[in-house]
Amino acid sequence: MAVNRSGSDPKKSKKRNGREKAAKNQFLGKSLVERLGILKTSEKPRNNSRKSSNVGLRVVDGRLLHANDVGVLLREAAARTESHNGETRGQKSIRMAKAKLHKPFAKDAPLTTTIGTGKRVEKIVRRRETARNRDQTALQPYGKDLYLSVGTTPDSRFLRLRNLPLGSDSSSLTRIVEKVAGVVVQRASIMDLPSGSVTAELWLQNSDTQALNEAQRRLDRANVNNRVISAEIASS
Repeated sequence: MAVNRSGSDPKKSKKRNGREKAAKNQFLGKSLVERLGILKTSEKPRNNSRKSSNVGLRVVDGRLLHANDVGVLLREAAARTESHNGETRGQKSIRMAKAKLHKPFAKDAPLTTTIGTGKRVEKIVRRRETARNRDQTALQPYGKDLYLSVGTTPDSRFLRLRNLPLGSDSSSLTRIVEKVAGVVVQRASIMDLPSGSVTAELWLQNSDTQALNEAQRRLDRANVNNRVISAEIASS
């Protein structure tokens, strides 16, 4: 009786030889790059089989949800939009809070108070409003609201007549002014201008404000030799 001393099973050896031949035939005539590609394609189904168990489920805020859930998709789209705009939801809320904090206080806005400390809050708000109004009053620019009063003596004020015709005589002008305005002229000065007109300066004996205003009112816009003259009160 023949005994197989090798200790190997003929059927197993045939299967092993068959697999080795198949592997040799698979890589036969292939380059090293092609062989590596064959190995990678043979490993892909294994990775896909491992990931297939996780497809369709997602953990959001500690809850297990379906990957196609509408709420999950909307939240992801909102997150992508916020990151694209350059700020997250937290940054946006911080920016809005800062804008409210630095918003200027309206002058006519009602005063808001709280229970317990309402009087204290109202005092603080009124104190700030008073300080703000005081600063605005101090920084108000000069202009049409500026009123000045410069004291002048009555002797330095006189009546000036402009646009008189050339050849005007001081004596005749004095008589006309005294007759029309009802005043007494103490001194008269006449100046010929290059523009072809004459300017006269008349000092009245009683040069108080009332007499000057009355003479200026009567002589202003008068017609002298087809010329409309102007009368004004001046001081030296």
